[in-house]
Amino acid sequence: MAHIPERMCIVCRTRRPAGELFRLRADKLSGTVVADTHTKQPGRGAYICRNIECIRLAEKKDAPRRHLKLAVCEGLYRQLEDML
Repeated sequence: MAHIPERMCIVCRTRRPAGELFRLRADKLSGTVVADTHTKQPGRGAYICRNIECIRLAEKKDAPRRHLKLAVCEGLYRQLEDML
């Protein structure tokens, strides 16, 4: 049986398989937090559950900026909602 990596949501702190979460990454070139749609791009990462509640709470708490210590890319939360 293959190992399935687990990651923790930075909003609700629940552990889930990595495939069930959105990956956000720190883009050092632009100095912002962006969605990692391929989940294989380099950079420090953070994960958010694939549900509307966690996305909206992340926006309210500014969780990606606090976790990755970079500004959030314009339209990041709308992009995540569209990917649901």
